[in-house]
Amino acid sequence: MSISTLDPLDFEIVRELQEDGRRAFREVARNLSVPEATIRTRVKRLQDQGIVQILAFTNPSKLGHAKLALLFVNVAPQDHDRAVDTLGRWPEVSYLSTTMGTADICVQVLCRDDDSLWALQQRVRSLPGIRDVRTLQEVKVHKIRFTIPPADSEG
Repeated sequence: MSISTLDPLDFEIVRELQEDGRRAFREVARNLSVPEATIRTRVKRLQDQGIVQILAFTNPSKLGHAKLALLFVNVAPQDHDRAVDTLGRWPEVSYLSTTMGTADICVQVLCRDDDSLWALQQRVRSLPGIRDVRTLQEVKVHKIRFTIPPADSEG
């Protein structure tokens, strides 16, 4: 199911949970004027289809001396999928995407300190097909939120 096949109720449920992922289904149902069982069923379907994942975000600046960084990786086309698969299994990787532009892959990592960030960057450089890795340390995250785009009538 793609975002375009979600119905208006699905979008409203997602919006409710984006405001507060711990919001009780009973409250979501009341806010949307539908039975709680409908919310429970819809959320399970959205989760099963990988559209919604309810989780906790940590604030890296509150973790002490943790180092948050973005790695912009260029990789040979034939090694792209293998690099993504490998990087996706590393516990330090918090975000991983294929990009278009000056890098092929964007990797956000959270490391203990400068030494572990350096070591991780060297591990990335040693992967097969990696052509270049540029690292940008993030000093402070001001906003991180993935929200569904507004409906056409809201734009």
